Amino acid sequence: MTADLEALVVAGYVFADEYLVPARPGRRAKVSDAELVALAVCQASIGISSDRQFLGLVGRILPGWFPRLPSQSQYNRRLRGLVELISAVQQRLAGWLDTGGVRLADGTQLAVASYPGCQQRSEFAGFARYGYSKSQHRFVWGVRLVLLTDERGTPLGYTIVPANEKEYEPLADLLTGTPAEVVIADKGLWGRNYQARLAADKTRLLTPDRTRTAANLGRERALASTRLVIESVFANLKGQMRLERHLAKTPAGLAVRIAQRILALTIGVLLNTLAGRPARALATYDGR
Repeated sequence: MTADLEALVVAGYVFADEYLVPARPGRRAKVSDAELVALAVCQASIGISSDRQFLGLVGRILPGWFPRLPSQSQYNRRLRGLVELISAVQQRLAGWLDTGGVRLADGTQLAVASYPGCQQRSEFAGFARYGYSKSQHRFVWGVRLVLLTDERGTPLGYTIVPANEKEYEPLADLLTGTPAEVVIADKGLWGRNYQARLAADKTRLLTPDRTRTAANLGRERALASTRLVIESVFANLKGQMRLERHLAKTPAGLAVRIAQRILALTIGVLLNTLAGRPARALATYDGR
């Protein structure tokens, strides 16, 4: 157990406890909503996708912190009902951290149910699609997570679309809620018409040129260096936090797993900023 992980869990509890959640009918729950959010942040930070496995480890990694724990089914069901609270807490923290300036945009694919016939029998049927994964050199049946961050890697907004959908419309929707003067993106957002569309809303879109020459070498290297920030954010989400192994069986379950990881990452950026550490140095919060 590390003090950094403790700070992350405490922050998750404190920020979630400030929100008033409408009371539910029936007996009062033994585990509060804020405690569940704190548990979700801890689970995301240490990268354990299995709810059952995580709940079995809580007593060891946080001894005495949670004397009462929900069952695996209760934990999963209640977290799905708290996804709006998790997102609200994250957006509030992102607002505190956001200092304006350049925005970074990118997307990554997440595979979902991958068994024979999943396109017809899975809960994701009708939403997930086949999309080509360049990193895996194969088609993946799943969704695409489109993310918008600031220059430090703080998530400012995100959305989930079918894996075969381009990032044009999702990014335009994200920019509606988070205005930006300059957005740096990858080659997937090439297009003069799209650049003109964003320019009409006073947003300048910068993407790599189709060919690299001696004349644009400096610009290309500068863009590539800046885009490494959002690529490292995806590395945090899919590496340390195991988002690629999310184990979600339904769209609602996937939404929770993404939201809890985005919140854990945002709290990590906040604590690092306060401590004077690199914003995305999140390995210190994995509990090792």
